[in-house]
Amino acid sequence: MTTTLFKRAKVAFVIIVVIGILGGLGALAQVPEHVPWSADQPITWQLFLSAYPQDGSLQAEAAAIHMTIKWSVSYVIDYDRMKGMWYGYVDKNMIKVTNTMEPLLSWADAQGKTASVLNHEQRHFDLNEVYARKLESALALPRVNGATTDAVRAALKKEINATAAAVLDMASQMQSRYDEETAHGTNAAMQASWAAKIDAWLANPLQAP
Repeated sequence: MTTTLFKRAKVAFVIIVVIGILGGLGALAQVPEHVPWSADQPITWQLFLSAYPQDGSLQAEAAAIHMTIKWSVSYVIDYDRMKGMWYGYVDKNMIKVTNTMEPLLSWADAQGKTASVLNHEQRHFDLNEVYARKLESALALPRVNGATTDAVRAALKKEINATAAAVLDMASQMQSRYDEETAHGTNAAMQASWAAKIDAWLANPLQAP
């Protein structure tokens, strides 16, 4: 005879976080709205389709890539009769994190479409991928206990959201730091240094700050 010691409920929710600079909307319907990051398919200038910005502060830059990190998880709430306790945890098999570029929100100055500028923007995308992967790992960690299912659900949602917010806030900080230290890609030595760091972090995202 089999005795079941657990009652189980599963809930899923989705959060979208956007990192990037907004430009004017393009109107080419045949272009994908979202282009996923790919190690085998780097970005091209054909994916920068937004109109050149009218904001003077942005015109100092040659280009800007718009990126989105989207994540979703399912969590499980169980009751252990042996311990008399409810607890909740993230289902590691139901974590999904994506990192995409939005061509219709990404722009480039016609005179600034050089190989070095495109490489700088690609590295923005690569850096975003580092934190998408780091987020996927971090989202597997939250686990809480509680006296009721409502208490567990509230605490688990809070911990999941706090975990995601911390990783994505650091991603935003590192994107800004990357631009500052490379002078938007015009400092060749720093650009090369950052490229090496980003490659190392892609191989092991947990090494990233």
